Amino acid sequence: MLNTPVRLVDAGTREPCAAVSNEDTGGFAVDGYGRILGASGVRATIGSASSSMSLWLSFPADDRLGPAAAQAQSHAPVRLSAKHWRRWTPSKNGNGYRSVKIPSPVVR
Repeated sequence: MLNTPVRLVDAGTREPCAAVSNEDTGGFAVDGYGRILGASGVRATIGSASSSMSLWLSFPADDRLGPAAAQAQSHAPVRLSAKHWRRWTPSKNGNGYRSVKIPSPVVR
C-alpha cells in the first residue's frame, strides 16, 4: 500500500492554497482511515487479485472552489466524482466540524 500527502496549489500564484491545510482545521479526523480535514492525498493498494486508488482533495470552500476544482479536473487523468463533494463547517459548539453534501462544482 502507498499512502502519500498532496498539497494543492493555486493555479494563478503556484503557491499552496491559503487557509487549506490540516493545521487550519486543527487536525480534525474526517474518518477512520486516517484522512484529516484540510489535507489532500492519494492512497493506492496494488495486489495480484485487485487494486484500488483513492484520491481525496481539500479545496477552498469559498469562491475559489469552482475554479480550483475545474483546474484539478482539467489536469487529472481520471474524472472527478460527481457524488462525493462535501463542504465542512465548524460545529456549533466549536469542538469539531460537520459536513454537508454539495453539488459537484465541475459537473456541467
